[in-house]
Amino acid sequence: MRTFLDKLQISPENRGLWGVINFAFVVNGIMVIMLGVILPQIRDAHALSYTQAGIVFSAHQAGTFFAVLAMGVLPYLIGRKQSTLFMCGGAVIGLIIAVLSQNMYLLVLAFALTGICRGALNNICNVITADISGNRAAAMNVIHSGWAVGALISPLIAFVWISWAGANGWRFSSITVAALIAISCVLFFVAKLPPQPPKKKRGESLSFLHTANFWIPTMLLLFYVAAETSIIGWFVFYFIDVDTLPADFAGFVPTIHWTMMAIGRISVALIAGRIRNKSRALLFMALAATLCFAGMLVGASVSAIVTVVFLLGIGLSMAGIYPTTIATMEGATSPVSLGFTVAISGLGGVFMPGIIGAVADAHGIATGISLILAALFIIVLLVVLKIIKDRRANASQ
Repeated sequence: MRTFLDKLQISPENRGLWGVINFAFVVNGIMVIMLGVILPQIRDAHALSYTQAGIVFSAHQAGTFFAVLAMGVLPYLIGRKQSTLFMCGGAVIGLIIAVLSQNMYLLVLAFALTGICRGALNNICNVITADISGNRAAAMNVIHSGWAVGALISPLIAFVWISWAGANGWRFSSITVAALIAISCVLFFVAKLPPQPPKKKRGESLSFLHTANFWIPTMLLLFYVAAETSIIGWFVFYFIDVDTLPADFAGFVPTIHWTMMAIGRISVALIAGRIRNKSRALLFMALAATLCFAGMLVGASVSAIVTVVFLLGIGLSMAGIYPTTIATMEGATSPVSLGFTVAISGLGGVFMPGIIGAVADAHGIATGISLILAALFIIVLLVVLKIIKDRRANASQ
C-alpha cells in the first residue's frame, strides 16, 4: 500500500485524509445509483405518476447543479470543512424525512438535498485530491474508480433490503445511504483539510462566449448530460414497466451501464494520445451510442439477451464522449470557460428527467425513453456541425 501511495506522491501526513476521500467517493457512487434503483419502489409507495417521478429525480440534478455553483463561493465564506458538512449533512436529514413522510414536496426536497450532497462531495474530493497528490491524473483515476465501486455495490444493498423487507426495502436502503453519508460527514469533521487557497481575481475575458468553439461542444455536453442522467433515472422504470427484464435484474441495469462506462473511459484514456482526429473519434462514439440505443429499444420486443447486448454497447460507446468533447475545445478550455461549460451542460440533467416523465404520462414510458434517443441523435448532429466548422476554419488558414 505504501508503494502505491508513494507512486501517487501522497505524503504520509495526508494518507488518512486520502482514505477519507476514497470512502466518500464510494459512498457518493452508492447514493447516486441507489436513487435510480429504488425510485420505482418510491413511486409505488407514494403513488407517483411518471411526471412526478421525473420531477423527483430532476430535483436531485437541480441540487447537484446548485452545489456546483455554491462550492465555488461557500468555502471562501465559511471554510472547506464547514461548507462540506453543511451541504452533505442536509442529505441525511432529507432521506430520513423521505422515509418517514408521505408528502410529495418533502420527497422532492429530500432528492434535492441528496443532489447537493453529491455535488459537494464530488467537488471537495476532486479539489483536495489535486491539492495533496503530486501525481494528479493517477490519483483522480483512483478516486473515480471508487465511485464505480460504489455503483457496483449499490444494487446489491438494495437487493438485500428489498428481498428482506419487500415493499419497504427502499426505506431501509435510504436509511443505509443516510448512515453512510453521516459517517462520511464525521470523517470529514475529524480530518485535517488543506487550507483554502486565496481566491483569484477575476480578470479573464469572457470573449469565449461569442465563439462557436465554445457553444457547439457545450451544447453537445448539455445533451450528453441529459441522456446520461435520464439513463440513470429512467432505465430501471423502463425495463420493469415494459416487462423486458425481471424486476430483480432490472435493478442492476445502472451497474451494468456504469461498469461499461468505466471500461470505456479507461480504454479511451489509454489510447487518447494516439487519436489524431478527436472530432472523428467523437462522431464514431456518438453514432455507436445512437445505434446501440435504437437497437435496445427494438430489442426490448425481441429478447432480454438482445436488450442486454445493446445495453452494454450504450455504456461502452458513451464513455468517451464527455472527456473527448472537452479535449476538442481548443482555445476555450480556461478555468472560467470550463466552469461555464460544466454549469450550462448540467442544465440538461435538471430538465430532461422531468420532460421524459411528462411525455411518459401522456404517451407511455416507451415514448418517454425514446427522448434519450433524440438527445443522442442531436449529439451526432452537433459533432457533424463541429467537423464542418473545423474544416472551414482550416481551409481559411
